[in-house]
Amino acid sequence: METNVSRPIFAFALSALVLAACNDIPKTRGSAVRATDSELVLAQSPIEVAVAPIVNASGADVPMSELRTSFQKELVERRYSPLALEYVDRKVVDAAYTPGAAQENATLSITVEKWDTSLWTTHGAITARITASLLDAKGGGSVLWSATADQRFDFAQLRENIATEGARVRYACDSIAAELLARLPARTSRPGRATSN
Repeated sequence: METNVSRPIFAFALSALVLAACNDIPKTRGSAVRATDSELVLAQSPIEVAVAPIVNASGADVPMSELRTSFQKELVERRYSPLALEYVDRKVVDAAYTPGAAQENATLSITVEKWDTSLWTTHGAITARITASLLDAKGGGSVLWSATADQRFDFAQLRENIATEGARVRYACDSIAAELLARLPARTSRPGRATSN
């Protein structure tokens, strides 16, 4: 026989299980990133992309090389063909890169506006505001797509799983680049098309 007391306890226990299950649902990569519409980049469908040197507007000690390499790797994951960073760097003039200087179809411009690592050693967290813009290298540098991540990135599990500080920084940079470029539509190849217009 059921008592009136057992129903509220059962309902409470069921509610607690549902809430606990909801907390374990992973968030969709890129869900916190603000991005422009994808129509222009889909219409242009650039293949070769130059990753320009990162602009550090934060004044902080940003791991620029690691972060830039992470964006290059993530472009490959999105089926773009990034040019070799060394080749792009040879085209830098007066500490600036001009879209199209390496004969690419598009240029990925990255600006770090905030990079706070005050919680890195204690909590494995980086708070960052980064904007990535894909520029039309043949159309005067007009913006094809842009996205901004302004959030705290948590990597608390890294201490247990990755032994060296350098490897932890690379993992964090890879994750940040993946988060931001998750909103960039993956390139779809078209039959009989070797290069983009």
